Amino acid sequence: MRARLRRVPLLALTPVLAVLTLTAWVFASPVGAGPDDDFHLVSAWCAGPTADETCAPAAEPGAVEAPAALASIACYAYQPEKSAACQGESWSWSVEELVQTARSNVAGSYPPVFYAVMGSLTGEDIQLSALLMRILTVVLFVGITAALYGLLPSHRRATLLWSWILTSVPLGLFLFGTNNPSSWAWIGVGSSWLALLGYFETTGRRKALLGAVFALTAVMSAGARADAALFTGLGIAVVLLLTATRRRRYLAEAILPVAVGIMALALFLGSYFSRDGVSGFTGASYDDPLRGGDANAGLERFLEGSDLAAYNALHVPTLWTGVLGDWALGWLDTSMPAVVSAAAVGAIVAVGFAGLTRMTVRKALAIAAVIAILVALPLVILQSGTDTVGNQVQARYILPLVTLLIGLVLLAPRGRPIVLSLAQRVTVVLALSAAQFVALHINIRRYVTGIDESGPSLDAGVEWWWAGPVGPNAVWLLGSLAYTLLLAILVGRIARPAAVTDDHAAAPRRASPHPQPPEVSP
Repeated sequence: MRARLRRVPLLALTPVLAVLTLTAWVFASPVGAGPDDDFHLVSAWCAGPTADETCAPAAEPGAVEAPAALASIACYAYQPEKSAACQGESWSWSVEELVQTARSNVAGSYPPVFYAVMGSLTGEDIQLSALLMRILTVVLFVGITAALYGLLPSHRRATLLWSWILTSVPLGLFLFGTNNPSSWAWIGVGSSWLALLGYFETTGRRKALLGAVFALTAVMSAGARADAALFTGLGIAVVLLLTATRRRRYLAEAILPVAVGIMALALFLGSYFSRDGVSGFTGASYDDPLRGGDANAGLERFLEGSDLAAYNALHVPTLWTGVLGDWALGWLDTSMPAVVSAAAVGAIVAVGFAGLTRMTVRKALAIAAVIAILVALPLVILQSGTDTVGNQVQARYILPLVTLLIGLVLLAPRGRPIVLSLAQRVTVVLALSAAQFVALHINIRRYVTGIDESGPSLDAGVEWWWAGPVGPNAVWLLGSLAYTLLLAILVGRIARPAAVTDDHAAAPRRASPHPQPPEVSP
């Protein structure tokens, strides 16, 4: 009991440290830094309370009249040597001057939920509105994760935390510094399947609350991106595979995920992604964004049929490592040093192999299903559009699937937790802390001066930064310190032999009028 009381204050600090870490990433990028953020910001303003004044129909089909500042918000895109200072050089932040743009969701390319929520935060101050949207995403993520930690059976909490820890550096963290719906897709898919698993494994009030969290996070993901609606459905199918029984009560409980799955399917079919997934994406290609070069430029002209399929099959793993730093951030123009991806991949390998020692038939089938989708979905889309890996299908599209896969690998039954030695725990914390430290510095550097400047101090020669007393160095160092402390607390909490016992085991058990569900063996 005394040891548990000593842990409570440290554990209570983790939401604060998480908010500090994510807020550092919120301010690490200017407005418009996320890929296609001009599209997403215009779409939010077209769904907001000022839409009548800031989103007028245009003469050209599929276009709208939107604030000029939003239409050209990413003036630094594809030019990594160019800082974000260009935003204040040639135009104002006013929403009164309108220009015609085809970059909006007027045609229904994306589901409407994300834009409807973010649109409620739009106003006359573009920077303030964009920051409020990012902060809302931070609050939702921390709040949902804290709620799941408190509601899930204790032997599922390690899975929850490991899945976020191992797949957030650097792409996941960067998404909090954007206004891109990919952040909601990642949060929703990564949370909804675990909430549903907990729903089937608990009773009473906890079951009801977990069901509510499941429904909320499923709406978040399916309402943000159409592909995330498919991934939400995959998460539901995986949980049904892990938990299915012949009990009549189970069939009644399964009504909720089936209903939510139908909702996700409706949102998917209501967007243009369902068409593009068959015919392939169209539009501009990004020439080998993995390294910022042009090694694949025009390669699809020489590959077709089985040759194209073979080439893509051999290179599709770069999409997976892309979420861990092997792809550039931003508009695919902020390349990460190799140490970032090496550290992130190493941490996954180290912890993942420990998770594979807790294997069952159902867990193996679930993992195989997710891996099959991770391989097949990009290949089908690329083949349909005659594109090569590195074009059209981006790493951030599959980030939710990678988080789902890592969560499945690290599922452990009650009484057989995944335990790491002290050396392993220290190595994981140091590796991920170093990767985040470097990634945050590089990301801020890219916008405050452009990458043509260098040096450890981000305060030297600043060309762009937010108004206020806190400079880029302070954001970088405070964010990195908060992240390191957060990792140290969480990894120590979920991977020590003394910290993996059931939190409820020591409490006196009261007689319950509800029978406990059987232990699932994933």
